[in-house]
Amino acid sequence: PTEAGAVGAAAALIIGFAMRRIGTRAAWRISVQTGHITAAVCFLIIGASIYSRMLAFSGVPASITQIALNSGIGPTEFLLLFAALLIILGTVLDSSSIMLVTVPLAFPITQQMGVDTVHFGLITVLAVEIGLLTPPLGLSVFVVQSSLRELGVTLGEVFRGAAPFALIMAATLVALVFIPQIATGLLGR
Repeated sequence: PTEAGAVGAAAALIIGFAMRRIGTRAAWRISVQTGHITAAVCFLIIGASIYSRMLAFSGVPASITQIALNSGIGPTEFLLLFAALLIILGTVLDSSSIMLVTVPLAFPITQQMGVDTVHFGLITVLAVEIGLLTPPLGLSVFVVQSSLRELGVTLGEVFRGAAPFALIMAATLVALVFIPQIATGLLGR
């Protein structure tokens, strides 16, 4: 995906130059913006790496894993609680921050409970995406509304338009939690 994205970006720049929609000044501005975004993502990844190592040294994941295992909840109940937490966090945080904070704590628990890695990953991504579509601060909805602002589309209209998709995704998430073969069936697991 990284290489394909780079080729796509290069092709878009070539087409932009060929159609004379991008000049040298605009290309410089685009490069600077790209650099800022890349630096922000790199700092986020560095922070997550430090956070993960700090957690590993502190023993917090092992303690939380023991608490979860001793609580008597099973894998299905844990995944439902984890998905609910991710949806709640998705209403106020961006997806990268949510995953970088929660996955290092939840992953060891799922491994001890015998949850498949692919199953856990799909539940995580789907739950975060549902959170990004739900009020009060569904970031995906704000992005869509900002691109449609010129047409007079309000934030409420975008939330109402996104609601059916969020409900379908929620139904899919519940089915995925209760029927792991949806995620692992093609892998032969």
